[in-house]
Amino acid sequence: MKKIILLFTVMGLGLSPKSQTIVGTSPTDKNVVLEELTGKTCQFCPDGHKRADQLIDNNPGRVVVLNIHEGGYASGTPNYTTSWGDYVGGLFSVSGYPTGAINRTDFGDGVMHSRGDWAANAATILGQSSPVNVGGEAIIDLDTRELTLDVEAYYTASGPGTENRIHVVITQNNIEGPQTGASSWYPEMILANGNYQHNKMVRHTLTPNSGDVISNISSTSLYTNSYTYSIPTQINNIPVELSDLKVAVYVTEGASTGAVITGDYASVQLQTAIPLAASNGDAAIEASLGAVCGTSADATMKITNMGNTDLSTVTIEYSVNGGTAIPYQHTFTQPLATGAYEEVPVNIAGLTSGGAMSSINFEVTMLNGSANPNTNTSTGHTVSTASTATVGSLSGTVSITTDDYGSETTWELYDETAGSTVASGGPYSSNNTQQPTVNVNVIDGNCYRFIVYDAYGDGICCSYGNGSFLFKLGALHISSGGNFGAEDGEKFVVEYDEAISSVLENQISDLTIYPNPVNNFATLSFNVEGMERTYVELVNTIGQTLQTIDLGVVTGSQLVELNALDLPSGIYLVNIKSGTNNFVTRMTVTK
Repeated sequence: MKKIILLFTVMGLGLSPKSQTIVGTSPTDKNVVLEELTGKTCQFCPDGHKRADQLIDNNPGRVVVLNIHEGGYASGTPNYTTSWGDYVGGLFSVSGYPTGAINRTDFGDGVMHSRGDWAANAATILGQSSPVNVGGEAIIDLDTRELTLDVEAYYTASGPGTENRIHVVITQNNIEGPQTGASSWYPEMILANGNYQHNKMVRHTLTPNSGDVISNISSTSLYTNSYTYSIPTQINNIPVELSDLKVAVYVTEGASTGAVITGDYASVQLQTAIPLAASNGDAAIEASLGAVCGTSADATMKITNMGNTDLSTVTIEYSVNGGTAIPYQHTFTQPLATGAYEEVPVNIAGLTSGGAMSSINFEVTMLNGSANPNTNTSTGHTVSTASTATVGSLSGTVSITTDDYGSETTWELYDETAGSTVASGGPYSSNNTQQPTVNVNVIDGNCYRFIVYDAYGDGICCSYGNGSFLFKLGALHISSGGNFGAEDGEKFVVEYDEAISSVLENQISDLTIYPNPVNNFATLSFNVEGMERTYVELVNTIGQTLQTIDLGVVTGSQLVELNALDLPSGIYLVNIKSGTNNFVTRMTVTK
């Protein structure tokens, strides 16, 4: 993070009312400032987020919400905590999460209250007169990422105590990430990719933890201050999107635990001297299990308008495996204002079929019909097409053995061609148990997605029990495992061939790779059901064979060491060729 430059210039204390320009001089009622303590692994915290949003909707322009990730429920990665948030979390007694302070006011039973009390406590505050009006005006320069802020606090009556303090807190909306309990308490905030949309999250403060001192709080006095802040591109490895920032300004009584008198959001203006420009985030290809059915895929690229001209159209070119660039023009439903952004969809065609990996590059070439003056690219993306499963039977079985937490395990066999679920299972009430086998039927020529999910994200083997899964069509092993993260499985196209049904009895089964992901060496374990000449190949994302291991004519259980010492991070295909049969699985290398 760049060094924060704070300019504490107190100007014109006690000036006449005519000197103010941001806030009014007429008495007003108090606004609500909700300091909401929350965490990404807190089961009921999404209900807190929802109630805070309802508070805003029911009181337009009168509520400031600071979503503070703090405490044990906020630990781990991604790191949403701040030092100021930790400070606020330690000011008052906390008995459970989510909890929140409405204007840091003690309503007779403490300052921190559960979410069920927020609306009533807020109504009390909103009906009280405020001795001070507070506000701010901010400008964010897109070219330098510099924020400049002017704040004012005008006293329509004498403030409480001998001094007050002003606070400036920066929050951010639209942060994608994990959140326990979202599906139960705030499913509206779950995005299409399964992430949760965090809003009003505190990212930084421009004032000390206890605020900047306002020494003159007599009636008609005016406090002013100016701040500058070089906004980093990331905080705790989480991108800072300029157009998603809000600046909250509020005044408290003098003590560190003093009540909040009132607050408001500063106005924020994004500006640039460049007429036409854009920036782009990395493109994202929608491919469950890293593969797509057919030879096309849906992708998105985030386009941000970095010019002072509204952006109406954008042309993105993509190329597959170094081939001819294909243009895709997108017209925005509403022109993008300066600093605004949108996820632009791009449909990709021409992928290599049959389980092959394709490499895709993107480039933004035109803005509003004119050549893009900058170079905006997103390269090195890969996606594979679903592999072909040549089967001698259209009937199969799914076998699940749970680990110590069967309630976290679910699975699904989904027909992508028909757009329907064929079969599913879980969550399970029993642990360390082989669940009843489920029989399934598939259709020749259709493309399927088989996925096993773990709600906690640590797979079903091996730290908390030796859980596993196995999916077969006839004698053909489609997918198996247990040591994964949040999900594992396979995407495949069914090709029925009755003539090979007897050959497939000599198939590969019981395949595992451990560890996976791997840093240096991994052990590949599988069983050859027959007597066949067997090879193992390690292939990279552009189809190059990196390692070939000839096991000779073998049968039964096999153990093969895979060397990843010199491999860069990424996804690799492990091909096992046994007789006329071929089985493909994936290995992830992390450095």
